[in-house]
Amino acid sequence: MFFKKRYFKFARLSNKTLYLFNIFLNFNNFYFEFLGFLGFYKIYFKYFYFFKKNNFINIFNLKNFFFLKKLTGFIYSFIFNTIRGLIFNYEKILIFRGLGYKVNLRSSYLYFYLSYSHPCVLKIPPDIFIKILNNNNNEISIKSNNKQRLGETCLIFKKLKKVDIYKGKGVFYKNEKIILKIFKKK
Repeated sequence: MFFKKRYFKFARLSNKTLYLFNIFLNFNNFYFEFLGFLGFYKIYFKYFYFFKKNNFINIFNLKNFFFLKKLTGFIYSFIFNTIRGLIFNYEKILIFRGLGYKVNLRSSYLYFYLSYSHPCVLKIPPDIFIKILNNNNNEISIKSNNKQRLGETCLIFKKLKKVDIYKGKGVFYKNEKIILKIFKKK
């Protein structure tokens, strides 16, 4: 019985309104087009439409299918994240801990020196902005107006060097805390 109640629970965000703060919205053939301070973003949602009054929008679906009712909360949060990203950039800070771990930025390429015999070279996507923060070249700031794209690129950077839970080496987010394991004692 518990699982049936959970299965038929609808998204709580589906009935809320969104506020467009200095964002221009255009709608063409199920394409939501947003223009803000930090860029332009275009999204395609097939069965969803919106009602705009002043600077507030309500999102609803055209067909009353069960699976579309469950998706309206996701669509709401996705559009909310794009609106917020076009006003303020999303930012994550990565720290490289270890002997000789550093990053160099050359034109549109990042060179990672992570105690391998060769540097790992990655091309920076066009909608991502990267800045090296300190003189040791072991701390970088990654900014983007797309929250999903920012998370994907940070995960790609973190996968370059697996975290060593015994020594505390690897690639970390700035506020990430890890608990070090104790070495085996004789």
